[in-house]
Amino acid sequence: MNNLLKIFFALTIFTLLITPKASAQTHLKVNALYTAALLPNIGIETKLNSNFTFEAEIFGSPWKSINDKPYLMVAALAGTRYYINESFKGFYLGAYLSGNKFKVSKWNYTANQVQRGWGMSAGATIGYQMEISPKCNMDFYVGGGFHHAWYWGEVISTGETYVGWNKSAEWLPYRAGVTFAFKDVFKRKKR
Repeated sequence: MNNLLKIFFALTIFTLLITPKASAQTHLKVNALYTAALLPNIGIETKLNSNFTFEAEIFGSPWKSINDKPYLMVAALAGTRYYINESFKGFYLGAYLSGNKFKVSKWNYTANQVQRGWGMSAGATIGYQMEISPKCNMDFYVGGGFHHAWYWGEVISTGETYVGWNKSAEWLPYRAGVTFAFKDVFKRKKR
């Protein structure tokens, strides 16, 4: 999980350095849907030109037990968006890549079985962003794509492996958000 955090912070620094004015055109984003579910999801989005932006975000599930089953996960995402009218305004289409690491118990498995592993995703997003104040935008989006995971299963109480290395891949709708995008958070002060 630490490697994903390092990648996220490296993407953040890269984003802030990508253009001379990047820090003034970078928004700090918080996903209200995930936050309401107590699943932290923060990110940044920066303007590349009049229609394109770059985004990086991180999502985490810190829950060691939900209904006596673990649900620990961290994911880092990088993507680009094309705004039809102008960056940060109106409808957009996006593409992204992400990686994740997890320790979860599937809904139909016993509480004593857990899957550990990692995965990668590639997909698309469609959304709409609007200004709600001079310092804040609201962003609504849905998305999905292809997810491929590699994992093994173990019995929690004994640590025994009940399934060796396994993999799964599927096309899924798995992104949604109502995000607050705070402007000028990274703006440098003039001297």
